[in-house]
Amino acid sequence: MFNSIKLKAKVVLSAIISVLLITALACGADATSVPPPTQDIRALLQEAVQGAVPATAAGVTQQEVQAAITAALSQAAASGVTEADVQSAVAMAIADAAAASQQPLSETQIQSLVASALQSALPTPAVQIQQVEVTAVPAAKETIVFSDLNWASAELQTRIAQYIVEHGYGYPVDAIFGDTTSMQLGLASGDTQVTMEIWLPNQQVWWDKEIKDGGVIPVGKSLDDNWQSAFVIPTYLAEENPGLVSVFDLPDYMDLFVTPESGGKALLVSCVVGWQCELHNESQVNAYGLADFIELQTPGSQAALDAAITGAYEKGEPVLFYYWGPTKIAAELDLTLLEEPAYTDACWAADKGCGYPLARVLIAVHPSLILRAPDVVEMLRKWDYTAAAQVTAEGWMSDNEATSGEAAINFLKTQDVWMEWVTDGAASNIAAALALE
Repeated sequence: MFNSIKLKAKVVLSAIISVLLITALACGADATSVPPPTQDIRALLQEAVQGAVPATAAGVTQQEVQAAITAALSQAAASGVTEADVQSAVAMAIADAAAASQQPLSETQIQSLVASALQSALPTPAVQIQQVEVTAVPAAKETIVFSDLNWASAELQTRIAQYIVEHGYGYPVDAIFGDTTSMQLGLASGDTQVTMEIWLPNQQVWWDKEIKDGGVIPVGKSLDDNWQSAFVIPTYLAEENPGLVSVFDLPDYMDLFVTPESGGKALLVSCVVGWQCELHNESQVNAYGLADFIELQTPGSQAALDAAITGAYEKGEPVLFYYWGPTKIAAELDLTLLEEPAYTDACWAADKGCGYPLARVLIAVHPSLILRAPDVVEMLRKWDYTAAAQVTAEGWMSDNEATSGEAAINFLKTQDVWMEWVTDGAASNIAAALALE
């Protein structure tokens, strides 16, 4: 892996070094009045990339190389440059591009090359190169695509973040709808650039691999740490059956949960199809020796899962199900979690024959967002959306039969915590947009 990445780093560096130079040079002080930099910028970038791939390293990720180049650009931008340096850098970039295409470039192609280089390497809206024949025109901001996950808290957080990004920072936004598995692929491939909820340890195997490979970057904490369990019952049922305390008591109480569709076994309304917990719950049933006693049912959506729970609860009927917090149902219904062996890393890695740990919920972005939308990344790093905020927002959405988009606007209008996440300029922009809603 190390040799491959080192080779890629050198190839990429040789192909784009001159283009990156434009940005580093263009951001210097007044080009006619400052001395040349004390260290040649080309050598500075070469040194940075070599530092990211040391000969002793066992492996290095794309984000480490990218971070090294970004740091070098920042250092170079702080140095003074002459007009001759600027002209030389632009000329080298144009020559490199012409050589790559094996034909002279048109004026339009040259202008596009310079503008693209400036925008992608350092997205600053008013960078200009003085006294150079071709002047760069900053490109419009690119669309930021969110992973639109199919459960309530993720939908709400996504809508809130989209509103902030679009109306506060001026980026077009979009979303791709899907479940945990499909959105893992979407984020790692760059089809989406922001996922507002990564649940650990549910997604731990995928997460560890992508972090190691540099496919995704964690930028902040999403929801508060919270619980989840595949073995939840209404508290009224626990009180009626005081012997039903542990998952290992279920064989003796199997008849409580038998339904026409459960094949003579106890029905466990499990995790939604396509969520990672679907597989974990099945592993737990097997590890506890309950496969002969429990039939797993995987609902097609959170709405179907919620309907199965509330339908039984309102009638006072027995029901065994998977659930988690923070959610409206968990906040409003009186629920009891059956006892399970305590979580350990070794148990979870082996066969999941233990309870879930407290879930950590993180925000992750595709590496491409770090350079092209650093203001958005900084906002996500400050994100602080609490469990209480989620329960309140979800409750308002349910009580008012509102969409997640409408609930997001209500949150932004009635809460002010989001002002701590954004710049003053973005806050003013968002307030102006909300006034028109």
